Amino acid sequence: MLLLSACTEEVIEWIDVPLTENTYFDDEPMYRTDTIEIPISANADLEYMLDMQVGNSVAYSWEAVDLTDPQSLLAEFHGHTVRTSEEPGDVMFYKQGRGDTSRGYLVAPFNGVHGWYLSNETNSDIKFLLKLSGFYTIP
Repeated sequence: MLLLSACTEEVIEWIDVPLTENTYFDDEPMYRTDTIEIPISANADLEYMLDMQVGNSVAYSWEAVDLTDPQSLLAEFHGHTVRTSEEPGDVMFYKQGRGDTSRGYLVAPFNGVHGWYLSNETNSDIKFLLKLSGFYTIP
């Protein structure tokens, strides 16, 4: 038998913090997971991007397969707005570096495309194995 004793009533004060922009969204984005194998030719570069709306998030991990020297892969995780005119768009770099693995997550700071610029600076083809989960679409 469980006996609960009455607690004394104590008034607890709270400070009402105003809701800030891009904190709450009255929306139901579709959650998804993907594993994508992206070939990168020798001495070539490419971009792999996701469409995301402001406030949506993605968790990721990637690994470069068949890469003998991790310093030979440049990876830039960035996002930019989609340009609809000759006016400059916005771009934001989240992480830049060299290596054969990375992981993290992003909450999109604006509507647009967010993803990776990859430069294989070797004389051999490699594979970029990307694992994703979150709220995004693949164009």
